[in-house]
Amino acid sequence: MSLNHKINIFLENKKWLDKKIFKSKKSIDNFIYHLSQITINECFLQPKFRKFKNLKTNINFILADDRFLKKLNNDFLNKRKPTNVLSFPNENFFKNKESFLGEIFLSYETCKKEAKKFKINNKDRIGHLIVHGILHLLGYDHNTKIDEKKMISIESKILNSLEINYY
Repeated sequence: MSLNHKINIFLENKKWLDKKIFKSKKSIDNFIYHLSQITINECFLQPKFRKFKNLKTNINFILADDRFLKKLNNDFLNKRKPTNVLSFPNENFFKNKESFLGEIFLSYETCKKEAKKFKINNKDRIGHLIVHGILHLLGYDHNTKIDEKKMISIESKILNSLEINYY
C-alpha cells in the first residue's frame, strides 16, 4: 500500500505561535505533519483499511481558541463549553474512498490548561490530541466500552512509539 498524505493548517489564533511550544509556524506544520503521517500509517495497517490502496489523504487542521471551540461545541454537540479537540469526519471517505478525511479543530487555551492539569508538557498534550482527532476521522470512537478499548489501544501504541507523554 502506498500513502500520500497532505495537511492544511489554518491558524485562527496567533497564540499558537507561542515560542515556548513551537519555534515557528513551520515547526507547527512539521509537528502536525509528522504526527499525522505516523497515525495514518499505523491505522492503515489495521484490517479494516485493507481495501484502501495507493491512498491519498488530506486533513484540515484549524488551530483556534476556546471561544471558537465553544461555539462549535455548542452548535454541533449542544454543549455550552469549550473543548480541547473536535473532529469532523468526511462521511464520504469510507463510502467513496475520497481522499479528504475531514477537519480537526484544536483549542490553544484548553490544550495548555490540560497539559498543566496532567503535568505533561504542552507539546505532548497537543500531540496526543492530534492523534486522538485523526483517529476520530478514521472512524474510531469511545461511545461504548468496546470501541473505547480499541481506540485507546491504537492511540497508546502510536503515542508510545512517538514517546509522547499522556495521562
